[in-house]
Amino acid sequence: MDSESEGMSLSPQGIRCLQTLVAPPASGGNATDWSRMTAEYDHGFPDDYRAFMQVYGEGTFDDFLYVDAPVSEVYTNPPFPMKEGTDTACFTAEEEDFDEPELLIAWGGTVDADLLCWYASDPDPNRWTTVIWRRHWASPESWMRFDCGMGELLRRYAEREIPHFWISDLRYQGSRFVHSRDQRRWRRMGLDPWAVNPLVA
Repeated sequence: MDSESEGMSLSPQGIRCLQTLVAPPASGGNATDWSRMTAEYDHGFPDDYRAFMQVYGEGTFDDFLYVDAPVSEVYTNPPFPMKEGTDTACFTAEEEDFDEPELLIAWGGTVDADLLCWYASDPDPNRWTTVIWRRHWASPESWMRFDCGMGELLRRYAEREIPHFWISDLRYQGSRFVHSRDQRRWRRMGLDPWAVNPLVA
């Protein structure tokens, strides 16, 4: 498994760093009842993920990388997308002899069916590292481990620091994030949220 070094989970301040690279939705992120989420997800969540949900919410970067919410505000099936993603990640890891597959918790993915997960090896969620499973890569190279949290991983993605992990034919410079609510609404209107000029919510 490949390893990327440096950095643990970013604090909410780190999400503000991401905002300098990728504009958040004008309408804000998700309104999440974290006390309810404790009942549904007993493992808890890192602070940077909570901050990301508040500022960005569920949605997609560059028509490629998506971040799930614990409970979607936009889609009702599945009702708890992170649970379904985690089941898929654990099953895949068991099939491919990944170390301790039960420690994987999925928080996103890509249009190529890659999986983005936390590696929950510490009782403190703010010390969880991250793992990417590349569906079309052969094992063991398909598993990329990063010694950082979700926020830092997203910053590296936005800066194009993760090799071979972005869309090469984007029609605009930099990185763009679109909330799922806006993407669904614009698609229904026949608008392309990934055109050269960004749409205004």
